[in-house]
Amino acid sequence: MSFWDGKKVLVTGGAGFVGSHLVEQLLAAGRGAKVTVVDDLRNGSRENLKDAKAARFVKADLLDFDACRKACRGQDVVLNLAARVGGVGYNAAHPGTMFRDNMALANNMIEAARLAEVERFLVVSTACVYSRTAKSPTPESEGFAGWPEDSNEGYGWAKRMAEFQATAYHKEFGMKVAIARPYNCYGPRDHFDSEDSHVIAALVRRIVEGENPVRVWGDGTQTRAFLYVDDFARGLLEVAERYAECDPLNIGPTDETSIADLVGMIRELAGSKARVEFDASKPSGQPRRNCDTSKARAKIGYSPRVPLREGLRRTIEWYRSHRGPRPARKIKETASR
Repeated sequence: MSFWDGKKVLVTGGAGFVGSHLVEQLLAAGRGAKVTVVDDLRNGSRENLKDAKAARFVKADLLDFDACRKACRGQDVVLNLAARVGGVGYNAAHPGTMFRDNMALANNMIEAARLAEVERFLVVSTACVYSRTAKSPTPESEGFAGWPEDSNEGYGWAKRMAEFQATAYHKEFGMKVAIARPYNCYGPRDHFDSEDSHVIAALVRRIVEGENPVRVWGDGTQTRAFLYVDDFARGLLEVAERYAECDPLNIGPTDETSIADLVGMIRELAGSKARVEFDASKPSGQPRRNCDTSKARAKIGYSPRVPLREGLRRTIEWYRSHRGPRPARKIKETASR
């Protein structure tokens, strides 16, 4: 019998990019969860849940603590994916907003879950907790070493505090909490059009729509570890199920890709001949970000299944069939988070 069988599971942010994929996996044959999705639909969409009709949907603003308490009543597991997210440009310009809103969401949800005596809680942290000078691949032990990278400091500090709060609640109240630190996510249903798009979504949109030249922030040497959304969602579920130990696990791939190589791969898969111009005067974020996955493999047997090239191919195909190409318009330059 599945761990999830018959359990009442609340997924906050479940109409969003990652959340909707996670909800679909929860409802898949063999899991048997009774799923409730809570989302304010600012970044999410009911359209994202069209293949998850068995989920109950509630529209609510989780910055309102009363809404959080109501949502948690009667739930066995809370998977807290609700967050304010953005690319490096947005994060750098709004550190106060990113810290305030993400700290409020974390505080509201874990306190509401405690009061409702929820059996298990998932904190979705981020690789942005790591410092600019963290070793690469980065082990979980460096999560509180140094200062989060400057361009993501508001978001990074909020997620660090969410991790600390989870540990404190476990110590004082005995809550069973799982902590996942996922790396850069991409795939179908990503936020392709918003000003705070992440790097792959923004590049796919611009290249498929025929921008030429394609202007990219940084010199292209900065590296990232990119995780396809299906692997991301599966990783969150496996951490929640198998490792509710208040001990963070990195969820990510083992390969490290430069932004220059990423742009080239997207151009090739999209059949684009556009010229690429890198702007080293613009912020590029952390110089390197790669994932030490040895702990996740040892503790829960997790490893990603979708290689970057295949994930990019699927993402481009989804974008073309759902969103583009459309008439040319002025599009902002791309930063990498």
